[in-house]
Amino acid sequence: MNMLTIQNDSGLLAVDIGGTSVKYGYWIKQEMQDLGKFATPSTWPEMKAQLLSLPEQIAKPIHGVAVSLPGSVNVSTGQISGVTAVPYLTDFPIRDELSEGFKRPVTIQNDANCAGLAEAWIGNAKDVSSVALLVIGTGIGGSLIQDGKLLTGRDHFMGEFGYSIMDGNDRTLSDLASPVKMAQRYTQASHSTQIVEAPEIFERAKTGDLLANDCLNNMLRWLSLAAYNVITSFDPDRLLIGGGISVRDDFLKMFRNRVHTLLVKKGATVTTDIDRCRFCNQSNLIGAVAQFQNEYPETSTVH
Repeated sequence: MNMLTIQNDSGLLAVDIGGTSVKYGYWIKQEMQDLGKFATPSTWPEMKAQLLSLPEQIAKPIHGVAVSLPGSVNVSTGQISGVTAVPYLTDFPIRDELSEGFKRPVTIQNDANCAGLAEAWIGNAKDVSSVALLVIGTGIGGSLIQDGKLLTGRDHFMGEFGYSIMDGNDRTLSDLASPVKMAQRYTQASHSTQIVEAPEIFERAKTGDLLANDCLNNMLRWLSLAAYNVITSFDPDRLLIGGGISVRDDFLKMFRNRVHTLLVKKGATVTTDIDRCRFCNQSNLIGAVAQFQNEYPETSTVH
């Protein structure tokens, strides 16, 4: 591991590795600057080469690198395990290899955990003690935070709500409730020659398309059941919804109503707030910065 050296004008390189793209930015003075992205490479050597070229591209002083990525992340060992959208990232000391390449300290954290850290730090959960996060994307991710600290569990798997089995056919929440799956089901059932994306399904449901309405209601049903289970299991102060779909006011209203109806129906007298995440595209980057500052507290008072 490389030693931390902070210059007066240095910042952090933040990186968010996803299944289709890699986003990056430069964090300094409580602001994310120089945002950019590139397509996720198909091999680790290609990925590593592109990552190590970022400091030269940004051309600003960097004292550390904060990385958000998919998978079960062991912060202590600096390795990733389990099923991930980028399989070549697993089962080797990725943090130390990157640190050696960057010649700077590197931290890594799961992407949904990063989103939760961002919200707890400076987002829509900064004013509460406990928060549960549901990230709705290609799959369903999540995180749990208590008093600003991640709850990770024995095998760093806590908050992986997408793995929850939801029916008698062993289908998971990710199988049933992601907008991508909804779009696939609608496209197949409507015999469309092209994928009809989730936003279009919302609009078609508004105009009376019965199939669109049915697909939308099914997705909302499974998400509401999952939220009910999270709320009654962990009793958080706030449940935050992330992912692209969370920016829709119509979705948030329907989701809140359905969860509230379930809670009342079952006599669950809880008062958990339900809201969307403050950050969308930058949440993982900002949360990666929060993780770096947690591991290197001396940087939190500098930038």
